[in-house]
Amino acid sequence: MIIEEHALWGEEPTPEHPATYRAYLADALTSAPDAKRPAMVVCGGGGFHHVVSHEKEPVALAFLDRGYQVFVLDYVTTSTGDVSYPHPEADLAKMVATVRANADAWRVDPERVAVIGFSAGGFVCAALAAGWKSGPFAALAGARPDAIRPDAAVLCYPLLDLRVVRDEQLRDPRIDLRVPKTGGKTGRDLVMDYLGAVAGGEGDDERLTEIAPVSHVDRTMAPTFVWGTADDKTCPIVQVHDLAAAMARAGVPHEVHVFDQGGHGLSMANVNTRTDNEAEQAVVRPWFDLACAFLTRRGVA
Repeated sequence: MIIEEHALWGEEPTPEHPATYRAYLADALTSAPDAKRPAMVVCGGGGFHHVVSHEKEPVALAFLDRGYQVFVLDYVTTSTGDVSYPHPEADLAKMVATVRANADAWRVDPERVAVIGFSAGGFVCAALAAGWKSGPFAALAGARPDAIRPDAAVLCYPLLDLRVVRDEQLRDPRIDLRVPKTGGKTGRDLVMDYLGAVAGGEGDDERLTEIAPVSHVDRTMAPTFVWGTADDKTCPIVQVHDLAAAMARAGVPHEVHVFDQGGHGLSMANVNTRTDNEAEQAVVRPWFDLACAFLTRRGVA
């Protein structure tokens, strides 16, 4: 296996474009040295504050074992730069275009490039899957729309609609209490600050609707596999149902799994990501085989 680390937008990361990626490339087989593999681009979560480690390398190694060349993207977050929409999404568009541009060198089939996103990374992947043609991402990435289109998307306990998250969080009456060490801000203030940072505006209904992936679902959306848990308090499962309904209306090939328990952030739910919640991990563990079967049926494996 070859592991390479690169800046995404040039020779070195810059304040304007801090994104980087790590490539996990399987060695060529002696019996088939020119064989091309599918590619998987991984976008971990972390609430747009950072990208969590347990949704990066463990995911990469799992897909590497299934025959993929894998690219783990550290898209821009608040810890590295301007996280406002559409900057993280432009990073993913650039990554997909970069994989296709280097398909020969990396032994990748350019017609089998998928993306997988967890939590906030799910928002980034869903936005590109739904908006690759009509959104601003191709122009920002300096690529043709067909160069940035994922051939399939896998969304894991995804953030999909900030309006839903806002309304769920603001329902708690304690949200109007002042939070220590915030200069007198309340929980409501902090939620609205977060929405403004991610949305790139006031975080009002109009802007949140504009950037929500579900608002851009049409028949050109990439085939999508999505899973979540009914008891997820971080990314409420109603978002998954809303996306599924939109994909069904538009005729998008899709598969949806809602597990009755598991909470949020379980990643691969295997020995490399397990903590002290084995029971919940066992419930959701089938997601990976189900997703791989979906990708195989869609010709992206």
